[in-house]
Amino acid sequence: MIEIEIACNSFTSCLNAFEGGASRIELFENLADGGCTPSAGMVIASQKLNVPKYVMIRPRAGHFCYSNLEIDMMLHDIEVCKTAKVQGIVFGCLTESGNIHKEHSKRLLEAWGGAATFHRAIDRTSNIIDSAKEITALGFERILSSGGQKTAEEGIEILRKMQKEFGKHIHIMPGSGITSKNAVSILRDTGCSSIHATCKVTVPSKKGTTNPIFAETDTETFSELTEIRNLVEAIEKWQTTNL
Repeated sequence: MIEIEIACNSFTSCLNAFEGGASRIELFENLADGGCTPSAGMVIASQKLNVPKYVMIRPRAGHFCYSNLEIDMMLHDIEVCKTAKVQGIVFGCLTESGNIHKEHSKRLLEAWGGAATFHRAIDRTSNIIDSAKEITALGFERILSSGGQKTAEEGIEILRKMQKEFGKHIHIMPGSGITSKNAVSILRDTGCSSIHATCKVTVPSKKGTTNPIFAETDTETFSELTEIRNLVEAIEKWQTTNL
């Protein structure tokens, strides 16, 4: 059974993911910068929807080399997740030399004590295969990756290799540039059993805006229900024909 994770930056996105048939939600804010930790209010509100949530633990945009103070911030955010009883968290810590930061990762994993995904910070590392081996040994449940490329389509060869070498021990989840049009081919060509998509759309957002200076530039980006349904239907149809 293929797991379909929808990356959600708002409650609207979460609601669309739920109604569209997503297997799981990755919850975050600040989509423009790749996602950051959502507010406590957002985490709590999302729990009203009966679908597993994995919350991103990332205190800021930019690189993934965190100071001790930032790790402390992340630990506090993990406590919010524990209180809200979410199903998992998502994070990635690197050293300045481009390797997995094992000490920081262990500290966060131990504080959480549950399922965790190592996100696309792995795509910034000096050797993705070696990094995947280390992440697997640390005890993560899942790796989200584009195979070290801008999109998962471009990184198919590495994703296939990751799945072949580590797929029996950790879930390899392709992400970046996933649509209802290419998801099946990526799953088929990599052999992975889960996939990650935003299904995002950007539309004008004129609510409350009466100043003409901003009326044409204010926008809202969210996960679109129609594209989520198209993605889910495409994968379900493929699975049915391959039973």
